Amino acid sequence: MINLELYKIFVVVAGELNITKASQKLNISQPAVTKHIKNLENILQVTLFKRNNKGLTLTEMRRKTI
Repeated sequence: MINLELYKIFVVVAGELNITKASQKLNISQPAVTKHIKNLENILQVTLFKRNNKGLTLTEMRRKTI
């Protein structure tokens, strides 16, 4: 089962597209935000963000076909 807090953190990071700004909004450390996003990515088995030198961009998620 996924902790709903992980989704809350995802929404804030997606809105900011910046881990540091998201951590400030959430009042938790930057390493904690990064860890939570990586945990969510592992649980969902997808990459949620592309990391680059200007921050983050959301990835396009595609449903797997069977």
